[in-house]
Amino acid sequence: MSSLRKVGAVTVTASEPSSIDPVALAATIEEQGYVIIPDAIDHDFCDALIDEIKRIEHDFNIADGINDFEGFYTKRIFNVLTKSPLFGEAAIHPRVLPVVEAVLDTGLLLSGITSMNIGPDETPQLLHADDGMITLPRPHPATMVTTLWALSEFREENGATRIVPGSHKWPNVLKPGQSHESIAAEMPKGGVVVLHASTWHGGGANVTDQRRYGMSVQYVAGWCRQQQNLMLGLAPALVATFPTRLQELIGYSMYRNVMGHVDRQHPAVLLGGQAAPEMVWDKLSGPKAARPDRG
Repeated sequence: MSSLRKVGAVTVTASEPSSIDPVALAATIEEQGYVIIPDAIDHDFCDALIDEIKRIEHDFNIADGINDFEGFYTKRIFNVLTKSPLFGEAAIHPRVLPVVEAVLDTGLLLSGITSMNIGPDETPQLLHADDGMITLPRPHPATMVTTLWALSEFREENGATRIVPGSHKWPNVLKPGQSHESIAAEMPKGGVVVLHASTWHGGGANVTDQRRYGMSVQYVAGWCRQQQNLMLGLAPALVATFPTRLQELIGYSMYRNVMGHVDRQHPAVLLGGQAAPEMVWDKLSGPKAARPDRG
């Protein structure tokens, strides 16, 4: 679905054609744990998102982090979609979402959107895997995908995310604070790195006098719990104004025709929709099954 939104003098659209091969990029992610799409996002869209981040930081008095992991010189806005619908365009971006769908499948859910504004003097973040709370034996197929957006240029000296290639295939996880050889995911403004969430990574140190603007858009498999509780965090009246695909990603959808129903109804009915799902139990009944005559 095409969605057009005006932000100041910038028109942002989420329906541009794409020459990206999602299947090929998903294969690269499976092999090395990540892939960088250097020119995924138009610069005008990046600028519009940065302007919104600055506005929200001012309006909501967003402070720096209160622990070393989140960063004492880093401003983070969690569930930023509640504060500006513009970020919903990022979640359904046609040059990024298809790559994530190729990794997880189209029944995936949006796990959360967080802006990350890394300031000067920030220290390196501890290396971690975003699916560290998942207790499946490792290595395992991706249950979560993290996309990190370079709204401004990501360079090693300004805090570009550090990645441990191939770490998604490790049988064990690093202990907190344990170091390992890593590379800087340097990319131009508008670049996006797509991570298998088992891949170890962490924000880099910012030794410049400039702020580094980035954003994390995370997704999970349709059978997993989202990190940010979007169903409670976003008012239904607001979600009803979103594009249908974004509504589905938030949770107004059903996975495999059963997970997520509301009293045997499609959750979209809570937004005023008229969806009538074919439940998995209907499919399991068989083509010749008929309602019994109860007299």
